[in-house]
Amino acid sequence: MKRLLSIALFLLITAAACSGQKISIVVSPEAAARVNYGVERLNSALSDAGCDVEVSRQSQVPQSRPLIVVGTRKENSLVDSMAKSGFSSFESGEVGNEAFLLESKGDVTVVTGCDDSGTLYGCMELADRIKKEGTLPKDYRFADKPVMVLRGPCIGMQKCRLLPGRRVYEYPYTPENFPFFYDKEFWNEYLDLLAEQRMNTLYLWNGHPFASLVRLEDYPYALEVPEDVFQKNVEVFEYVTREADKRGIWVIQMFYNIFVSKPFAEKHNISTQHRQSTPLIADYNRKSIAAFVQKYPNVGLLVCLGEALRGSENQVQWFTEVIIPGVQDGMKALGITEEPPIVLRAHAADANAVMHAALPIYKNLYTMAKYNGESLTTWEPRGSWQQVHLNLSRLGSQHIANVHILANLEPFRYGAQRFIQKCVQAMLTRLGAQGLHLYPLFYWNWPYSPD
Repeated sequence: MKRLLSIALFLLITAAACSGQKISIVVSPEAAARVNYGVERLNSALSDAGCDVEVSRQSQVPQSRPLIVVGTRKENSLVDSMAKSGFSSFESGEVGNEAFLLESKGDVTVVTGCDDSGTLYGCMELADRIKKEGTLPKDYRFADKPVMVLRGPCIGMQKCRLLPGRRVYEYPYTPENFPFFYDKEFWNEYLDLLAEQRMNTLYLWNGHPFASLVRLEDYPYALEVPEDVFQKNVEVFEYVTREADKRGIWVIQMFYNIFVSKPFAEKHNISTQHRQSTPLIADYNRKSIAAFVQKYPNVGLLVCLGEALRGSENQVQWFTEVIIPGVQDGMKALGITEEPPIVLRAHAADANAVMHAALPIYKNLYTMAKYNGESLTTWEPRGSWQQVHLNLSRLGSQHIANVHILANLEPFRYGAQRFIQKCVQAMLTRLGAQGLHLYPLFYWNWPYSPD
């Protein structure tokens, strides 16, 4: 009873702390979608605290007080105006991707980001403080930025059983296979959760997703879902990637090599999975990747060269003569020069040889390798597996530690906080990793699992 009374008293005090107070938030009319999302979260936190919130979109600082000014620092007249009014700017050690600065003086608070993601995180940090204190905090300065460049979980667009007539990893995107994929309300809730945890990547794992998401002019028969499902797939995939981007989350589509769709294989009387390339298979995959990049230019690619495709020479050839040219073909069709990111998974692949061949022709590359009981059985990794990670981290690209199937790193399963903390610290200091790729508790049947 005492606990219930304490909670009720806290809620009454919190509501009273901001009750009826009118607070203005001003943001540029040209603000990016993720900045506007941050403002929405800030507005919601203030409203829940009992404040009367007014959001205005203008390029000049209004006279109303209390006032929150939100903006990304580059060429933003609102931010420039506040700097001239005595508000500080980022110090040298505070600058970086996704960095933000909060500063409050009297009845004015400024939320500034080094980039739009930083501004989003600044808004969310301020919203968290409002939720905790029950009102708009005053007179402070706080700057922060992430330590890891990439942070995110994966979702298995795969099943823990084989489909009739298919081999491992072959799962078309259909309502029967993945009903959750078509639930937009579910996606909004999940993406909100990732944003709250400051995740900035979301990986979708599938053997050969292209035949569910793009149609090829030269190989129309390769599509392996009915027309109505294909149209729905495009709609949902575009929705998910757009909503993720609004929250500062980069969707990355994973695929295995060398795969072709089942209808394509049947048409040409070949297998769906191959250890070596042929001109036909190479052309089909290159055009699949090009069409995917053209259709979904904001989506990255995670490439698993291993599993079916074996041999360093084969993997180098496939990556540099099919995958990268496919991405470049998609860029050319769109008329863009900014390279979409490609993540190379080291599993069953000679990642060093592949990266040495690829970096001269494509710069926006990342590497990924496992950190789990199959390779690094302690929070102080050493020996040959440590060297694998260190070698990849020194190639000139950014390296990601993959906490694979959580059963392989047992304490992750039951939330051993100190163990997890030491593992993440080891990723940074002993492996040279700058990113985290995290598996869910029961990957093969997500989201129908305890997590």
